[in-house]
Amino acid sequence: MNSIRSQGWVMIWILSFMIVMVACSQTSDPSLPPTATPTPTPPGGGGPLLEPTPEVVSRCQGLSGELEMLVLVGPAEAAGLEPFAVGVIPFTVQSNGGVHSIQGGGPIFYQEVLAEEWGTYTVRLEMDTTIGGECVGDEGSEELNFVIDMSGEQMLEVRAEGFSGDYPWSGSHQSNLSFPLAEGSTAEGEGWAFVLHLNK
Repeated sequence: MNSIRSQGWVMIWILSFMIVMVACSQTSDPSLPPTATPTPTPPGGGGPLLEPTPEVVSRCQGLSGELEMLVLVGPAEAAGLEPFAVGVIPFTVQSNGGVHSIQGGGPIFYQEVLAEEWGTYTVRLEMDTTIGGECVGDEGSEELNFVIDMSGEQMLEVRAEGFSGDYPWSGSHQSNLSFPLAEGSTAEGEGWAFVLHLNK
C-alpha cells in the first residue's frame, strides 16, 4: 500500500514538473536574446521629444475693414464745425510668410450742400482710390501703415455774406498714414481726416 502511494506521489511530481516545463517553453525561448521596447528619440539623437510650441497668430492675419474719409471745408473750421464723411475705402490684409500686406481701394463719389447761419458750402467729389501698405509690429503693438493713392476731381463752393469762393482740385495725391490697430483710430491733417473701422 505504501509502495502504491509512493508511486502516486512520484507521478504527481513528474506531471507537475512537465507542466511547468511546457509553460516555460511557451513564454520564453532561452536560445533567443531578450528584446527591448524601442524608446522614440528625436532625429539626430538628443533627449526626449518635446511638445511643439504653439504658434502665435498675429492680429494682422485675416484682418479687414475700411477707412472713413472726412473733409473739413472752407471757413467751416473757423465756425467750429466738425469734418464730415464723404466716403469709405475698404481694405483687407493678405498674409504670406509672415508678411501682412494691405490691399484695397474703390471709388468715392459725394455731393452735398451744407447750410449754416453764415452761409452755405457745396461739396462735389469724384475720386478713385487705391490702398497699399503693411500691417506690422509685435503682439499687442501692431499698427497699420497705409499708402493711399487718390486721383480725381473735387469742387468746393463756399457762399457767405460778402464772400464767395470756389476751390477746385484735380489730379492725384498720395498719403502715407499710420494707425494703431484699434477701432476708431484717427489720422488727420489740415482740412481732412481718416478714421479706421475694423471688421474683426
